[in-house]
Amino acid sequence: MITIETRQLANIATWMVPVKSTDLPTVLKGVFFMDGNPLPDHCITMYNLEWDKENLVLFLPVFAPLQWTFHKSIPGWLLLIGAQISRFSYKIQFEDKTLQRAQVTPLSFGITIPKWLVNATMYQDTNSNNGDTWQRKNLWFGGTVRIGEYTLRRVVDENGCYTNAFQDMLTKVKSECLVILP
Repeated sequence: MITIETRQLANIATWMVPVKSTDLPTVLKGVFFMDGNPLPDHCITMYNLEWDKENLVLFLPVFAPLQWTFHKSIPGWLLLIGAQISRFSYKIQFEDKTLQRAQVTPLSFGITIPKWLVNATMYQDTNSNNGDTWQRKNLWFGGTVRIGEYTLRRVVDENGCYTNAFQDMLTKVKSECLVILP
């Protein structure tokens, strides 16, 4: 049985924190806001995950505790429960040690969703300060449709301090969100 709780985004730096030590690169640390995401979820963190530094791979389970925030709404509840049931995850495979570009592969029920269905990528903005801004792109059905794209903006840095993007995020979201607890 999972525990779901309502939390305040205004104090996200106090509760969306690392709970175990990892060797995650600095460019991936902190809390990121999915600015422009059409789905009913707000923020992610890559803390508490297994980082394969040899192969430059990160597995990001949407259903993991304190990993993801969801809108406090019926669509948010449905997405959260759907992520739990399907064990929805992302495999993020970086191209090289610069960690500036990655292939993002969704998995559902442990099965890789093929690239011909969705070819998802992320890349660091060229004007980004150490990974503060990333672009998430999606090509659907062999590259014929682009939907579900957004900008990842770091709103909490690796030291737990709010970035300049934090206040902007608060103007775009409702104050409460749903999270899965440990």
